[in-house]
Amino acid sequence: MIKMIDVCKSFAKGKIKAVQHADFEVKRGEVICVIGPSGSGKSTLIRCINGLEIPDSGEVYIDGQQLHFDKLKDQIPLIMRMGFVFQHFNLFPHMTVLDNLTLGPIQAQKKDPKTAVELAKALLKRVGLEDKMESYPAQLSGGQKQRVAIARALAQEPEVLLFDEPTSALDPEMIGEVLDVMLELAKSGMTLVVVTHEMGFAREVATRVVFMDQGQILEVGTPGEVFDHPRSERLRDFLSRVIHI
Repeated sequence: MIKMIDVCKSFAKGKIKAVQHADFEVKRGEVICVIGPSGSGKSTLIRCINGLEIPDSGEVYIDGQQLHFDKLKDQIPLIMRMGFVFQHFNLFPHMTVLDNLTLGPIQAQKKDPKTAVELAKALLKRVGLEDKMESYPAQLSGGQKQRVAIARALAQEPEVLLFDEPTSALDPEMIGEVLDVMLELAKSGMTLVVVTHEMGFAREVATRVVFMDQGQILEVGTPGEVFDHPRSERLRDFLSRVIHI
């Protein structure tokens, strides 16, 4: 479903090498969790998948179709096959929850407004927020905002959902309600790529786990391989700090 070949991305005129020579594949129906220390390039990696960041070099393919970064406006239908859930929600504050969900499908995908509203209502019910459709983002808790953001991403009917640390901006008691929605999506067979600090979620839900450090993908394996049998000293050190093994 997703294939990255030798992708590199740097900032500050090449001084910060955020992603270095990344080769990365995601099969349809997989749940990939990307872990690693802060600043290791995890978020930049997944933002390169859908053009939120433009790689300096390398190639990205979505279901066999190459994403041409110099012609992104011409590739909106391809990009819309991927939904994106941001760390800080990125909801439009002046719009109701329902309008947040229907804006993209109506404006970008030219869906019939009535159809878009019905889909939005069904998705809000799916994430347990059907009673909040006329509320504004400022009236919601952090967990509710993120569940709305997930529903908004689903409203474009994507084949893949990309999550950029979806729980890191939440209070601890709100994390579970968001992870529950993500778990339901995983069980439904949806393809997910999740940048996360939630090691329990990665261990229990991921098909494969990707470990990054200093812009490089250092290890890829099943949760059992990565968490129970880390090959590199750097991964062993990281895990000892975050889960006290």
